[in-house]
Amino acid sequence: MPEFRPLSPETAAKIRQIADPRHILCREDMHWVLHYVQQKVAQREPALLELSKPRILLNFQYFGEAALLLLSRTSSGHAQDERIRTCLQEAMHGLIPPDDYEDKP
Repeated sequence: MPEFRPLSPETAAKIRQIADPRHILCREDMHWVLHYVQQKVAQREPALLELSKPRILLNFQYFGEAALLLLSRTSSGHAQDERIRTCLQEAMHGLIPPDDYEDKP
């Protein structure tokens, strides 16, 4: 089981907000996640290094897909928002504790 570094309250709140299907994703949300993942990779986050190679490739695939969806996004639609949200969450897989995805009151 990977050991996660504690997240700041602001980071945890932002991750929960982005994961919340009631939240309408904006470009800033997408940029935030892509930058967050980029930072964690650059910092050689220990939890990320514990992932299997196939899982790391999946993270990279979802990161790339989220970036392409950001570039091609012209209008907001529920189906597209959910696809983007899924890609962002999958790109962060292994970088945050699973319970930080959950929508907490």
